[in-house]
Amino acid sequence: MDELLQYIRFGLMDVDTLHTVALSHPLVQASETATALVNEALEYHQSIYAQPVWQTRRTKPRFQSDTLYIIGGKKREVCKVKELRYFNPVDQENALIAAIANWSELAPMPVGRSHHCVAVMGDFLFVAGGEVEHASGRTCAVRTACRYDPRSNSWAEIAPMKNCREHFVLGAMDEYLYAAGGRNELRQVLPTVERYCPKKNKWTFVQSFDRSLSCHAGYVADGLLWISGRTCLIRWIYYKTLSLWHKLTSQALVVVAVCI
Repeated sequence: MDELLQYIRFGLMDVDTLHTVALSHPLVQASETATALVNEALEYHQSIYAQPVWQTRRTKPRFQSDTLYIIGGKKREVCKVKELRYFNPVDQENALIAAIANWSELAPMPVGRSHHCVAVMGDFLFVAGGEVEHASGRTCAVRTACRYDPRSNSWAEIAPMKNCREHFVLGAMDEYLYAAGGRNELRQVLPTVERYCPKKNKWTFVQSFDRSLSCHAGYVADGLLWISGRTCLIRWIYYKTLSLWHKLTSQALVVVAVCI
């Protein structure tokens, strides 16, 4: 029985269910293993910000497929968009309607933004920085960040970055998010880099670039954060174990707003 209980996904139950059903069930009360699993799930729910780095098979849906999301941006009639839409190629019923790809709408972001960055950690979708429109009609870069949970189709605010950033790079490596470069609310180009720790819900600065960068590109591969582009010929990789940047050979061309 204890082995069978290991396959129950207590982490996907809400807190009320865990308290009123799971803990009060005779089977749970009679089993130390079941009690431990329920308590593990309760601790998971209490540690809201740390959930992305505490993921186990008991906190993930049984069926998951690769899903493509589009978040925010600009529209002709709307300056800053809150929309979150997804396309799941496995779901054939939603894949095509009248031969047109169907991007289904999900819960919108708390605030519309453009020129922001997105990263995935522990099956959560993180959105940071970007440009928002204030009540006065003025637009500027922001420090705010939020997190989307696809299991509940809900958003949660997380700690804001140290710097306001737009046109920057956001990458997830192990248990951290890294925000590199960009422009601040005064349109000043930044050399700074900071990282987010979900366990502490806190951003801290790490080693900066030796120059300011914006409109560059970045990608995480082989446990390294690769940065390239903008109006310079140098590329960098970030070694998280050493907390330092290493310059690579120069690019042949100067490129702006590049993708990796």
